[in-house]
Amino acid sequence: MDTISTLRREDIEHLSGGRIASIVEIDGETVRLIASARRKKTIAAKFRDGMIELSVPLHMPDAEIVRSGRGLISKIKSRQPDSKRFRSNAELYARAQYLARVWLGSEVMPASVVWSDRQTTRWGSCTAATGAIRISTMLQGMPQWVIDGVLVHELAHLKYLDHGQEFRDFAGRYPRMGESIAFLHGVSFAQHRGQGKTFPEAYD
Repeated sequence: MDTISTLRREDIEHLSGGRIASIVEIDGETVRLIASARRKKTIAAKFRDGMIELSVPLHMPDAEIVRSGRGLISKIKSRQPDSKRFRSNAELYARAQYLARVWLGSEVMPASVVWSDRQTTRWGSCTAATGAIRISTMLQGMPQWVIDGVLVHELAHLKYLDHGQEFRDFAGRYPRMGESIAFLHGVSFAQHRGQGKTFPEAYD
């Protein structure tokens, strides 16, 4: 099998400790890549939030990531029964399907929807190529109509990758989208001022 020389990175996110997270595809497998300057040579792998996660040195060449990661990915996959791999949170996934039918005319449908404690700078993210949606656990406990706004926003990314007018019109079919965005902006503002915590400031 030929080794690709360049990985296409999506959903790039800067984490604490100078780490950089991104979503890549290796041999058809969607993988979360965590690049760290603290990691010098070795690669580590684990299964988290319904996805394989590879921890790699920050400046490791893509070709080496692919070569070294293949074996680890294969081992992780062999340990995960098909019924458990890429599983969604059942209630969250069902809600996303309902919203897609009611407000988006079933024009889009997610492949998976999971709660993620890795979403610390965004309320949610979507990998359109795989249909995978991740929703920040920081939304848990908030009003359902706010969570619904984030779900519809990420569902809309399955059709439109950017935040252009077509995207806004599509996502705006959800009647409380404006309220949802305003609510979350208020949460972010209050948390920044009151506790000094870093909360997401926008959708992605």
